Amino acid sequence: MKILDEKEIKTLKALLTERSKKYGRKKLRAAIYARKSAEDIRDTSLPMQIANCRDLIERYDFLEEYKVFQEDGVSGMFTDIRPQYLEMMELAEKREIDVIVVMKLDRLSRDVADASTAIKLISAYRCHLIAGDDVAETNTPSGEFMRNILLAQNQYYSRRVASDVIDAECKNARKGLTAGGIPPYGLKIIDKHFELNEKEAPAIKIMFERCAKGCSYKEIIDELDSLGFHTRAGNRFSYSSLNALLRNDKYYGTFVYNRIGGKKKKHRVLNEFFDEVRNECAIPPIITKKLFDKVQAKLDSRKGICRPRQNTSNFVLTGLLFCKDCGSPMSGATNTGGRNKEKYRRYICPKHIGRNGATCKTKPIRADYLENAVKSILTESINAYLTSADSTALFEGLEKSVQQKIGILSRRISDLENQINSFLDKAANTSSSKLAERYEKQTEEYICSQEQKKADIAQLKSELQQIQNLKNDFRSHNRALTENEIFTSKEVTRELFHIFIRRIEIDDQNDDISVFFND
Repeated sequence: MKILDEKEIKTLKALLTERSKKYGRKKLRAAIYARKSAEDIRDTSLPMQIANCRDLIERYDFLEEYKVFQEDGVSGMFTDIRPQYLEMMELAEKREIDVIVVMKLDRLSRDVADASTAIKLISAYRCHLIAGDDVAETNTPSGEFMRNILLAQNQYYSRRVASDVIDAECKNARKGLTAGGIPPYGLKIIDKHFELNEKEAPAIKIMFERCAKGCSYKEIIDELDSLGFHTRAGNRFSYSSLNALLRNDKYYGTFVYNRIGGKKKKHRVLNEFFDEVRNECAIPPIITKKLFDKVQAKLDSRKGICRPRQNTSNFVLTGLLFCKDCGSPMSGATNTGGRNKEKYRRYICPKHIGRNGATCKTKPIRADYLENAVKSILTESINAYLTSADSTALFEGLEKSVQQKIGILSRRISDLENQINSFLDKAANTSSSKLAERYEKQTEEYICSQEQKKADIAQLKSELQQIQNLKNDFRSHNRALTENEIFTSKEVTRELFHIFIRRIEIDDQNDDISVFFND
């Protein structure tokens, strides 16, 4: 560890004076941060780092050890996945620690951008950073230049190690050696080579053969259960685990490493990209390539396992309607009455007299009457705008709003797909029955959410087409549009109401409807 120079000691004593006046501290609180990555083979153990930092703190009478933050087996390239680091920075922001001590600057971060950000944040929090290998006078141009060189060296070292590891794993894959991890069901690993698991392999063959014949997942799982085939955790196969096995191309004898278009880790140290390695002789096949392809075609043709939830709400003013008397949002309700027991819809104030002791005087209002009244008001406003301004801007605004929603949903579907694949892999490879059940449950929930979002996109595309038809109709006729031409469906009606209208107030006492439009 370095020895503090006179300028740094002077800076620290000035900080002590400031904290003494504000918080009554007699010494500066020093936090120790130690980190060791899994691949670090150098002599930088956590106890050694902590001991060196303590020696520095004990060397100066104006410093005292406050707390030790240590993390083992975590990469120095990413700060957002280190809870101890994040906790330390949070305490620094709250001014609960005054000094952060690390054995070397690369313990803080090996990424140039993250390290620079961390240093700036520490400075902004009025906290002082002491690193054992840091240069002196970092506030000067030459000192800042030397520190940036040191940060760049740290990043280069980390990326070079990652590059060497990937290169070695690609070479192993070409030789037919595994890249580590748990082998899939039906296979085992002996001396880094894939071998058939004689007890599990027959189950894999049954899965593919039954699926190719058109059997349902339930039928396949029931047959496997009757034959005594279960997961490695001893449970029945679930739909999600069966799907993951049927998608695994290792079963026809092909080992693919660094797959093109495959999942990439969110926190990826390496920027360099290596070619895909495909070895068709590395794994003893359980099934044929022809059978595998036939099963993939079957799976691709099947519909999603979840029935998409449709937006069945009949109350298109929900979220816009408010009671003027008490200010409460009004909600829709369906009641049955009359001789024929017909259903009728109403909007109701939740604080209406008689409802849980409330005293609001606003009575329930028929939904058809209110919605038609709002349609009439909005139709008049739309036509007034179209005849007095550039109608292109209006239609483009509507189209843009719907397209943005489609884009957001599409990105979310892509994220869900990555999470589903991750859960399926974990469920297939874990030896814990509880973890497998949890992963399978999460997979099914995510698939349902994904199917719902696909249905929402289909609905939005339909709305977009209706808006475009409306635009073309107006341009061709250049006349006022009718309510039926504007409000072509319940979904379009709801969308238009929420685009144009900010708030609707019902004044039951004066029999008045006030519509407030968006700017």
